Amino acid sequence: MKKIFNFLTKHPIYVLLIVICFVFLPQAIIKDSQSESKLIIRVIGVDKVDNQFEVSAIAYIPKASQSFVENYKVIEGKGKTLYDAISSATKETGKKIDLAHTGIVFVNSELCEQGLVESVDFLVKDYSLGNNTFVVYVPNSTKEIIKAANTLTLSSGIKLSNVADFDEEKIIHGNSNIESVYDSAYSPSKCALLNIMEISEEQGLEPSGESSSAEEGGGNSKNSETQNSKKILNSGKILVLKSAKKALTLDAEQANMFKWTRNSKFSDILIIENYSDDNFDNATLTFDVEENKVSYELGFENGVPVYKIKINPHLSLVEVNQKNINNKTANHPFNYFSQTLENHINSKIFEDVTQILNLLKNQNLDVNKIYEKFNAAKTKEFQNFIKKLSDKEKYFQNISFQVEVNAIIE
Repeated sequence: MKKIFNFLTKHPIYVLLIVICFVFLPQAIIKDSQSESKLIIRVIGVDKVDNQFEVSAIAYIPKASQSFVENYKVIEGKGKTLYDAISSATKETGKKIDLAHTGIVFVNSELCEQGLVESVDFLVKDYSLGNNTFVVYVPNSTKEIIKAANTLTLSSGIKLSNVADFDEEKIIHGNSNIESVYDSAYSPSKCALLNIMEISEEQGLEPSGESSSAEEGGGNSKNSETQNSKKILNSGKILVLKSAKKALTLDAEQANMFKWTRNSKFSDILIIENYSDDNFDNATLTFDVEENKVSYELGFENGVPVYKIKINPHLSLVEVNQKNINNKTANHPFNYFSQTLENHINSKIFEDVTQILNLLKNQNLDVNKIYEKFNAAKTKEFQNFIKKLSDKEKYFQNISFQVEVNAIIE
């Protein structure tokens, strides 16, 4: 005993270790897991209908199983406030909501028209919602898309958080998360972008309703099929927010035009229709956009800011579709290059970019945060320009744009 006492005296670190084990180990053994007291939310939808909040969420429900199938359940709640609606949803399971693992927050049109900042701020501060959680806009009801997403996950393993992440890289080319929505409301440009997902009866991701089993999948497949016959449509549309409120919806074609203004290393597609030259006759040409390099130059002309955007897409021809194929095109369809073709592509992209910039300019939507770029690089000149404006909020409409396109066909 004396030897042990002497050993501990010379090595106090072991005494500390013993004390920690006596104090915390029993609690760790008998304490319930967090999943027993907290409801882990993977996806949440917030609807504002008239003066009432409606919350729908996909919750992870721990359940003993011999397989690796995760068990999910859709919970719902209504209330006069968002907190009231969330509290109502928790009563169904008797657990507290945990949003730390939430991948997506769906928001409907009315919520975006009234402003997202208050709701986003509440979810982050009171429920620890992660700053990297995607915000996705749903024109109508988020409840329908939540139910369809739950069945889709059970039946196919496809998760909408992966779809949102894909959109983030390929469509938005920027931030569409909680942090960017919150920060943009207080930035000089005040603009943010959101992915758009819709419920459709004609096309989109179709939940089959065939969950792995009623016992392990967390629901009756027949009921799921009845409730989720509608499809989840993701057509590539973009919602533009200003001051965290709905400002403009870009359809799929306009979204494709906008993508040329952003750097991207994500493979995309460019289609040239009805193209003719010495080698092609009314052909449809499909190009793989392997990379889009965008740079800009800031200058002033007579005190007016000039924003010059340089677009350098790297393209490769992957498909030729035309009725009559001549020998030259047939033998070298994917390596053929001409200056005429390059000029046609440059003109096409130039027209698209000019069109989308004019649309954003007319709507006074500084989506590419040009205010911040000028203010950081040419502060004095830019602030002098701002001071001379009768309406400083409409600075974007007074900026001059120049577009230069130089496509590289490889």
